[in-house]
Amino acid sequence: MHGQNLIMAPASLPTVFVSHGAPTLPLERDEPAHKFLTTLGKRYPGARAVLCISAHWNTPRPAVNLPEHPKTLHDFSGFPSELYRIAYPAAGSQELAGMTADLVEAAGFPCDRDPDRGLDHGAWVPLMLMYPDAGMPVVQLSIQGHLDPEQHIALGEAIAPLREKGVLILGSGGAVHPLGDPSVALGPGVQTDDRAVAFNNWLDAVVTRGDTESLAAYRSLAPAAVHAQPYPDHFMPLLVAHGAAGRGSKCVLLHQSWYWGNLGMGAYEFR
Repeated sequence: MHGQNLIMAPASLPTVFVSHGAPTLPLERDEPAHKFLTTLGKRYPGARAVLCISAHWNTPRPAVNLPEHPKTLHDFSGFPSELYRIAYPAAGSQELAGMTADLVEAAGFPCDRDPDRGLDHGAWVPLMLMYPDAGMPVVQLSIQGHLDPEQHIALGEAIAPLREKGVLILGSGGAVHPLGDPSVALGPGVQTDDRAVAFNNWLDAVVTRGDTESLAAYRSLAPAAVHAQPYPDHFMPLLVAHGAAGRGSKCVLLHQSWYWGNLGMGAYEFR
């Protein structure tokens, strides 16, 4: 992109899942997850574009965004004013958006093409740390409203061929994301809840051994799943990243830390 066509990459790229935390993460230089994300982009020198599956674009059916210059969406409220001045001016790519939509449709899913959708904070928070020069073209693929795990694994399988074309498939959500559960505290200085730790340990074990069936059934199998993921939108991007690497794909744990006490900031690379 930037005038260049997607071509065959030298080698198939892995897929990645990151936890993006709060919109303030780019400003919090001392946070371990911030420091980790500033190194992550260098891990994939063969990447030519990013397809981001963010927890914050939730549509009734799959959709891709088409703008060549997507706006930076400040899709949150109640944060410091400086956050609303952040702009992440990455280019879009109608070529990548079209290829993605074609693959999704070929797998039997409908796929909408949104001419106006910009980049939400689930995309630009990690990307402005990974690629601060905004030189990597970015397209988003939405998650679905009914949040079915199997569908999201299959959606990942559908887009897997993009890995051969230099596209970094990046899921962005939260390994442990208890927002919405009033029994779980969040904030600076909060002690990590035992339930969050139990879910996180289960997740680490399941993704490490490539257990697709358990991932799909996490709501019934994982300890404290209802507390760790009360609204599972932040878990679906992980399933897409796993599916894009192939059912049974094992992973490397790239990062592990806690943010605001109970936000699990795990990051995984699937191959």
